[in-house]
Amino acid sequence: MTWTESWQSEDLAALEERAKVRSFAMDSAWADAASSSGYATPLRLALEERGSLQAAAMGLRRVRIGVSKVVCGSNGGVGILAVDLRGGARLLEEIRRRWHPSVMQVFAQASFPTRSFSWEPSFTIHLDLRPPLDRIQARFDKSTRKSLARAARRGVTAECVVSSADRDRAFAEVRQTATSKGFALPTRRYLDAIHAAFQKTGLSEIVVAKKDDEFLAVVHVIGARGLASWWKGGASTAGYHLNASLVAHWRAIEIVKERGYETYDLGGTHPHDPAYASIHRFKSSFGGTLVQTSVGVRSSSVARALLRLRPT
Repeated sequence: MTWTESWQSEDLAALEERAKVRSFAMDSAWADAASSSGYATPLRLALEERGSLQAAAMGLRRVRIGVSKVVCGSNGGVGILAVDLRGGARLLEEIRRRWHPSVMQVFAQASFPTRSFSWEPSFTIHLDLRPPLDRIQARFDKSTRKSLARAARRGVTAECVVSSADRDRAFAEVRQTATSKGFALPTRRYLDAIHAAFQKTGLSEIVVAKKDDEFLAVVHVIGARGLASWWKGGASTAGYHLNASLVAHWRAIEIVKERGYETYDLGGTHPHDPAYASIHRFKSSFGGTLVQTSVGVRSSSVARALLRLRPT
């Protein structure tokens, strides 16, 4: 058994096959975007036996107010792959020793037997894009189908952003939505880097719903390793009233299906947490499948103390 901090794409694909899961969050585009934008430092570590990966993890490290936080994966894609639970646990303990994170968050297919992490369920919703488009839409809630049709009758259309000026307008809408709802949003430089990195190696389209020349809603969809994901989005007040987000999502679904992706990931949710009630209703209305994985967290006592002292 040896440790390695790099691997070839074909080696990761072989591990995915043995682990029976593909990881959108371990695609190299994430590391490229984080590094080129200066947003975070990409980290990799894998356990190798006789030239074959047994477990591998990729994380992004950011340092703020003296706290080093490493995040591996997301609700829509695991950040660690392992042939068996024991190998995954061994990898996590080695990561803890090598990377020395103050806080670490790991998304995994299942919880690993290690005392260093506390585990809880993580949820997302997947739409199966293999059926014809009419059958995909037939799975939508009846009210969602009606709202989508009504938005179209009111003149709401959707298209992909082409010009840099329209990209600026789209990202401005995303930021305005995040600000109004109190959501954290990465830097614009990182958003641009994500767009460029996934355009180069997979899929990245910024879909805007509009009426005449007014931007009403934005859906930024990215894809890699067989899965397309709703990355960021937003809508104006008028956009919410016109159900423009439904029009943008429907166009995004058409695009990713045309590009050969079989799964559309609607992103993080929680079926039981009241804080997610509104977004869970919206995402569930597309008739997808609730997917449960696990998220493990560990933090040092120093990190917990610093975070408690951080201004709100």
